[in-house]
Amino acid sequence: MKQKKPAAYKNDTAVLSKTLLTLAMPQIILRSTVIAFSVLVWIFLARKIIDFGKKQDYAGLEAFSDQLVTYLNSINNYIWWGLVLLGSLILYIILSSWLSGSIRRAGEHCPPPRKINPLINQLSPEGKEVLAWAWSDRTEPIKFITLKETLSELRSGRVYKLAQVKEQQILLQHNFIPELGQNEKIS
Repeated sequence: MKQKKPAAYKNDTAVLSKTLLTLAMPQIILRSTVIAFSVLVWIFLARKIIDFGKKQDYAGLEAFSDQLVTYLNSINNYIWWGLVLLGSLILYIILSSWLSGSIRRAGEHCPPPRKINPLINQLSPEGKEVLAWAWSDRTEPIKFITLKETLSELRSGRVYKLAQVKEQQILLQHNFIPELGQNEKIS
């Protein structure tokens, strides 16, 4: 059975999304700039490598073997494109690692109170409850990753799960567990 989302759901997700985007925008711009600059520099270098490869002549190796020279001239283009492909792979690995580390480090930053306080005030009681659930380490202030997890959990139905937990806690406190009827299933 598909559950209907509460009216506050749209407001909570919109407020969280807007706050996350506002907080992340400087880092997004920086990361995009670094990646774009790196790719442009690599494209320039790759063209230089290909142009250099086109000018290569292996005639100096005729002393070893005419077959070797013929073979190297026939695969010359593939050698230099292979080098460009290898460089592209290395650049991808470096940028991917840097991007992952940058995102992980940014998630550990604590947003300024001037951004967090209005956000908390705009959240519905259910949204605040999900934020409290996501904020597991109460010895640290709310971090960017906490806000991101809150948004993710709101979208995945954490409000309903928390309501079920409350209901089940109440049932257990009163030592009363209702018996299931024939049409009800345990899920």
